[in-house]
Amino acid sequence: MAALGCPSARAARAIAAGLLAIAPAAAADPEPAKPARVAGVVEPRAGDPPAQTPVQTPVLTPMPGRDLTAADVAADPRPGLESGRLDPPETDSTWRRIARGALYLPRLVLDALLFPFRGALWVNEHYRVTDWYDRIFYNDAHTLALYPTGAIDTTLGVTVGARFVDLDLFGEREQLGLQVTFGSWYRQIYSVSLGSGRRLGERFSLGLDAAYERRPHDAFYGIGNGDVHHDVPVPPAPVIDPLVSATAIETFYRQDRWRATLLADLRAWRQLHLRVAGAISRVRFGSPDQGTPITAFYEPGGLVGLGGIEYGYGELELRWDSRRNATIWEPVSVHSLGTLASVFAGRTHRLDGGAGYARYGVDLAQFVRIAEGPRVVIVHVHGEGVTGDLDQVPFTELPALGGPTYLRGYALDQFRDRIAAFVSLAYEWDLSQSLSARLFTDAGRVYPSLDELSLRGLRVGFGLAVEAHSASSFVLEASVGSSIDGGLFLNLSFNPVYDIQERVRRR
Repeated sequence: MAALGCPSARAARAIAAGLLAIAPAAAADPEPAKPARVAGVVEPRAGDPPAQTPVQTPVLTPMPGRDLTAADVAADPRPGLESGRLDPPETDSTWRRIARGALYLPRLVLDALLFPFRGALWVNEHYRVTDWYDRIFYNDAHTLALYPTGAIDTTLGVTVGARFVDLDLFGEREQLGLQVTFGSWYRQIYSVSLGSGRRLGERFSLGLDAAYERRPHDAFYGIGNGDVHHDVPVPPAPVIDPLVSATAIETFYRQDRWRATLLADLRAWRQLHLRVAGAISRVRFGSPDQGTPITAFYEPGGLVGLGGIEYGYGELELRWDSRRNATIWEPVSVHSLGTLASVFAGRTHRLDGGAGYARYGVDLAQFVRIAEGPRVVIVHVHGEGVTGDLDQVPFTELPALGGPTYLRGYALDQFRDRIAAFVSLAYEWDLSQSLSARLFTDAGRVYPSLDELSLRGLRVGFGLAVEAHSASSFVLEASVGSSIDGGLFLNLSFNPVYDIQERVRRR
């Protein structure tokens, strides 16, 4: 991936040194060497076989025994000002100058948004922050770590915590993870996870985890695709039945969730995976610690499961994952080619006597590399539905849109109903070897049934995201988004946006 700035003098010296290392000794040359210059065409020497065509790539011919000087690179652009152009700017046509002028203001806006990330990159390159991070929180083999975690979300606020991982528990890359997280709104998460690694072979793996989450300030905006109403006086009694009305008012509720999950993954053929998942959950609801309670506006009888739910969920999924980097010069964690596709079906069984229902859906992400860098166009499609009626499915288990994964530019889970459909288009480019930026636009909405699918009333979000990654793994993503309905949403996440969320582990 291209760097933000390239020190031309040091690069030229490095090239010259490499050529000197493989060039024949000066004494073997029949003619004395000339000072180093950049030539547009390499001329053949006497005795060389005739060339079919001249080499058009500029070649540096250094003088043995002499380093390049400032005069040799005086015509080179300063670091950070490289244009990458091969043709001189004076050859621009009138229309090209007009187009560049029209894009000048958007470029200033984009540069302003990216300035904090470029600054962070500069600090890292000059002070080796990531090296210090590794030394403090990881062992030398990078198999043991105890490191801080944190996230920022406009809806959930700030969360901080710590995570311990052992990536080689018994010698076959088994994984153990322990996590504790606290939030600005008293959000708490405690979890433990185990993974089989290579213990069961290269093609099969098992994962087991257990978690407790205390979320005292989750938002509810009704059921349906309705616009959110603000500054609505609280009525003396609940007046909205969410099962029949799509009126959306921001209210809150408390949720305490206990969950145990099991995941099995079999790589059946090439990149085709057969995945089986199961979970047992227990959820209790109550009044929020702050904000308007959900029962102030919405009738409790229309909030299925509000008294608490217990259920088991089993799922079968077929997943194809051929995502990869295009060249060895691009980080493995940056996907510029390939497809991530998933088709799943699952069944929920209520352990508390409620009616069961099925869940089904599809996820598709296609990565198209259009230029070096890499420059990538990403198309993401998501659809999910449940078979149960609204009076059978707990309101927290309805397919939802909104938040940093599906339909950015809206509040987390702002839209809920029996069907959710979403599509996203993004353009990604590199900022450096460890940073990339992405412009995105999302569109989608929820529906009461498959018969009512249409393009009317689509919700559209858009924004900018910056992803940090190492040579081998994703690190974090920061995004800012808005929508055609207004609002500004910030998110800092340690989960890749294009990875498929495990439905048995979703928040």
